[in-house]
Amino acid sequence: MVEHWICADHALMQADQRLNASYRTALAKPDGDAARAAVRAGQLRWLRQRNRCDSPDCVAAAYAQRTAELQTANHRVRVLDGEAFAPVFSRVLPYVNDTRAVSGILLRRAEPTAFEVVLTIDPDDAGPWREGGPGVRMACWPPDRQEGYASRFQYAAHSWGDAFRPVEQAGRPGFVLLRFVVGRDLPLNEDILCTVALTEWLLDQPSQLHLLQSPP
Repeated sequence: MVEHWICADHALMQADQRLNASYRTALAKPDGDAARAAVRAGQLRWLRQRNRCDSPDCVAAAYAQRTAELQTANHRVRVLDGEAFAPVFSRVLPYVNDTRAVSGILLRRAEPTAFEVVLTIDPDDAGPWREGGPGVRMACWPPDRQEGYASRFQYAAHSWGDAFRPVEQAGRPGFVLLRFVVGRDLPLNEDILCTVALTEWLLDQPSQLHLLQSPP
């Protein structure tokens, strides 16, 4: 019955699309496996509650509440201070005009370790962006990789503005752009060379790119 109401009502179909977009963004946030599992569990609980509705008005209210919850969670700002902010790599970027690549990021770990790629920016550059937002790409491989030969390993990831996790560090706004795990996404006991590329950014003031060791 609930699915029939949604298909027959344009407003409910739009509400369903808005919720799905917010849910996809929540799953794309670089918050770690436990946070992603909690989002999925919350969505399943909500679906069970929605399916108990006995009227279209009840369904509409359920969508409005869940979408608001997801949007609030998606915009939550994480504060990075003290032990939460101890970069293993940092690079100052004087400005970014559309695209900027940062290379020479070296890693090696003997035990599984999670990392976050964080960009902090000047408050004057902290204006809102259009839907989607700027992007980031990351690629990693062995330092001794040779062109034309198969690499022992490689890793590639990308994300976009809406999926970044907003953060604040020492009064500066910023974003967790990506999260990855050495020991899952990349091998242990190997030298790793990474490059991070910012795309479609316009930052007039100096910004800083950091690599942080992250809680599991």
